[in-house]
Amino acid sequence: MQPPSLATKEKNTMEKIHPNGIITYTAAAAITRGQPLKFSSGKVTPTTAATDLAIGIALDSAASGDIVPVAILGAYTGTVELKAGGAISAGAQVTAAATATSAATDVIIGVALEAAAASGAYIEIAHQCGQIK
Repeated sequence: MQPPSLATKEKNTMEKIHPNGIITYTAAAAITRGQPLKFSSGKVTPTTAATDLAIGIALDSAASGDIVPVAILGAYTGTVELKAGGAISAGAQVTAAATATSAATDVIIGVALEAAAASGAYIEIAHQCGQIK
């Protein structure tokens, strides 16, 4: 048996590149469009705390077991719509729980480009790779 050709290796590598920053994953739980997501046993699930290591934002809603497109933080092209987990002021740092930052241990996933009056409002954020405040 011969080793794969260079062209085959390049093709396999290229298949894993997502130039627009969108990757699909299987949902481990029900997901609502705009929720920050984290990994859970090789699948994605909504974040539950400001300190969770979010990997992206759901671009669509999905039931457990469904495939969901995810805007990867720091890689997705452009801004992203977030479903707020509480009131957020324009310009505030946004946490993995989709709330305004308040603690030094919060994981920041972006900056709010508009205000959210309450939980459930959709706002535009400039996203970034999650990092501790």
